[in-house]
Amino acid sequence: MASQVYELLNRRWKSTAKLIFGEEVGELRDYEEWLLSSNKPTFLRKSSLSGKDVAFVFPHYSKPAGTLSLDEVDFNKNFEPLSINEVKDIDSIIEALGERVCYTGDIYLGNSQFVEGSTDIIDSFYIKDSVQLISCKHIAYGYNMEYCEDLFGTMNAGKSKHSIRLYNGNTMSRCFEVYTSQQSSDCHYSHNLHNCKNCLFSFNMRNADHAIGNFVLPPDKFLALKRKLMSEMATNLKRDKCLPSLIEIVGDAGPDKSMLQEIAPEGESNKFLDIRPMEDAFEKTSGIILGRAITGLEKYGNWLAEFTRSAKRCRSALSGDELLVADHSRFFAFPEKRLVSDYEAISLGKRLSLEQSEVQMFSLNSASVSLGKIAFFCPEWNKGNNANLIESQVNLNATNCFRSTLNLFSKNCAHNYYVFESESIFGCNSVRKSRFAIRCYLSSDLTRAFEVDSSRDCSDIYFSHNCENVRDSMFCFNTKNKNRAIGNSEFPREKYSEIKGKVLEDIVSEIEKKHRLDLNIYNISGKLFERVT
Repeated sequence: MASQVYELLNRRWKSTAKLIFGEEVGELRDYEEWLLSSNKPTFLRKSSLSGKDVAFVFPHYSKPAGTLSLDEVDFNKNFEPLSINEVKDIDSIIEALGERVCYTGDIYLGNSQFVEGSTDIIDSFYIKDSVQLISCKHIAYGYNMEYCEDLFGTMNAGKSKHSIRLYNGNTMSRCFEVYTSQQSSDCHYSHNLHNCKNCLFSFNMRNADHAIGNFVLPPDKFLALKRKLMSEMATNLKRDKCLPSLIEIVGDAGPDKSMLQEIAPEGESNKFLDIRPMEDAFEKTSGIILGRAITGLEKYGNWLAEFTRSAKRCRSALSGDELLVADHSRFFAFPEKRLVSDYEAISLGKRLSLEQSEVQMFSLNSASVSLGKIAFFCPEWNKGNNANLIESQVNLNATNCFRSTLNLFSKNCAHNYYVFESESIFGCNSVRKSRFAIRCYLSSDLTRAFEVDSSRDCSDIYFSHNCENVRDSMFCFNTKNKNRAIGNSEFPREKYSEIKGKVLEDIVSEIEKKHRLDLNIYNISGKLFERVT
């Protein structure tokens, strides 16, 4: 039997499809495989308690550890206090943790309800098979969104609604198969649009309306062609339960270089950049968290980036200049022979379009031939007030970021993926509204944190997972409202400070010696297993 969540989402799917295609296209369940085909799926583990599937964002959790769904966690469970001998150093603490090390998925926090097959969900309603959502509602098969509603098969979106297969979009509505665009509506099969309306099969346009293949038409002629194209899409969708992606339509073939010779990029791409603010912030942050400052940010880059996202270096199809392409949204799927920089994309959007005769004859079946002359993809996305961004991609109101991707309203960051409204963040993946954090993941409202995963409203916390309102603690799992705790057991202030000092000294010594720390929040149970066996 269909669940309450599915029934509501199915109704929202049908209304969204009608808004986009002009007609309903059938049941949501029939499109599940297609909507998930290019998205980030959840990773499943079996619950140690019930045997049911439990959803996780990452696959990193070591196998010997137990697994629970959030609704199976007993936050009031009391463990025997650790003895003095069990907390004399890191090795003894890890050996004493035992069954306390248990990783939890199916996490939804705050005011969230009606959530199925999803995790890392905050203040959201009616969510199915999705991960990393904040303040969203009516989302199915989605990944990484804030303040969105009625989105299906969408990846990386903010403040968007009533769309299907939207990728890296901000403030978008009634869109289908649109990539890396913002403040646009009623656009389909398009890429890199800004402040556009009613654009189909268009690329790199600004402030455009009623365009097909970058060619602007009178509204009446546009609407007639749009109705024909949307009807064709709906017919194919109902028949095949899928449509080709824009990337598949364009294909891997390179452009005709002769038509690019007279196009020059607009704007200045070379600016003075300074890594020192990030170096200073890392030194300050490490000193605050670890008790002794670590210097030389780049020496620790591989360690900091261990659980973030990679990037690859490509060449611009227009200038041949080097481009950094981040593993974000569908950037890695963009045709490498058609990549251009942000400045180059603006020039191409102004200069290239289909001819009127081509537009009049345009169809979904002929799109792959027609789009070869205008289809160029930009892996750069920088909006708002940004400053001093070094090898950092997808930035919105960001300052002083080094080798980071998806920096939103944040500053003084390095080697991260997805930081939101945060400051002084290093080696983190999916950290929101936090300050002074090193190697933390899937967490929000952290202050002075190191090796913390899936936690909220915590401060001065180390090597902990699924904690809420935990202060000045370490090696805590699946607990709330603790102070000066080790392995979920609270200690007197003086004793905790003594133990913490020894642990941090061992940590810093190893980091300085190896330029990394072998122990992390994901392998604690693995380290315990190695000792036991």
